[in-house]
Amino acid sequence: MLEESTEDTLAGMPSGTRAWTDVLRHAGPPRAAKVQDAERTIAKTILLVEDEETVRRVTGRLLAKLGYDVLSAADAQEALDVFDAKGDEIDLVLTDIVMPGLTGVEMAELLRRKRPGLRVLFMSGYASRDLGRELQSPPEPFLPKPFSLQQLAASIERALEEGAGTTP
Repeated sequence: MLEESTEDTLAGMPSGTRAWTDVLRHAGPPRAAKVQDAERTIAKTILLVEDEETVRRVTGRLLAKLGYDVLSAADAQEALDVFDAKGDEIDLVLTDIVMPGLTGVEMAELLRRKRPGLRVLFMSGYASRDLGRELQSPPEPFLPKPFSLQQLAASIERALEEGAGTTP
């Protein structure tokens, strides 16, 4: 809730320079809700598959901030190797669709052969028409990039609740 605005001078700026800052007051959810949220994310492990290093690093930090354990892979082959080693620990695969080598959709199909019902959340910064000729529409569930922390959290929660999703 926005409570008030205050006027501050900026340190190191010429005198007379002013900035307006908003002071936010947030009481937060009741304690019971915090405990419930913590229980929901405890022991959830996400395999993050993203070929762009910066996006992978930032998304990994966001996932950790949300309370998830994160395993990262730079491409589909690395993800398959991680899954072979730690597949029993993985609750959700968060994967880019467009990557060198196998696409995220192709990788998800291979992973689901190993573990039917595996939950996968697909993401991409491409418009659906640019995802490739074989994809008429993005697979579900789908998270368009760029996304906010709140969009990421809500998409993961839905993907974990709804199950395995579909691929074209």
